[in-house]
Amino acid sequence: MTLYKWELDAVIKGVQMANIDERERLAVLAANIGYFSNAKKPKFKKVFDRAKEERLLEKAYKPEQAEADKQKRVALYNKVAAAFNEERSENGDL
Repeated sequence: MTLYKWELDAVIKGVQMANIDERERLAVLAANIGYFSNAKKPKFKKVFDRAKEERLLEKAYKPEQAEADKQKRVALYNKVAAAFNEERSENGDL
């Protein structure tokens, strides 16, 4: 198989980027091990939160659903703010 120079350069760059990615994964692993070794009460959720990762993935593939959820949340916050604003006295105290 023959390659043009730019194709060879791209392949070599890809291999080098893979090495950088692997070193980054190892650095994250080392930091996590250090955290668990030194923390008095280590929490796995601080290192890896699966539910959060899954939400971010769903958000990436369904941005319209995330926007609809955001609009619902904003409407709920506005209702709560309106309810509490009505209860305040003239000087702003409850």
